Amino acid sequence: MSNTDSEVTHDVSVKLMAGEEADAIVAAAFVDNADITAEDYGSYITINGNERLEFSIETIVEELGRPYDVPNFLVVLASYTGQVDVADDRVFIKKAMST
Repeated sequence: MSNTDSEVTHDVSVKLMAGEEADAIVAAAFVDNADITAEDYGSYITINGNERLEFSIETIVEELGRPYDVPNFLVVLASYTGQVDVADDRVFIKKAMST
């Protein structure tokens, strides 16, 4: 499939299973990332970005209003485009390196 002028390509993206946690993750993503978009498809939400997405657990906790951790984030994460890097307090999705 080739790109046309009307198509927008993103270096990184995530798909989240819809629900309370996904809503908090999306809200937190807009706090912690510049120039991202989110699309709600009913059963899942897609977040698109360029170069990298950062998901800070601290920001998600603030949005969610209750304790939350990386393992719970990974349960909601249905798929991603890019390279994932998981730390104790955040998850990064970075642009995939070319081979």
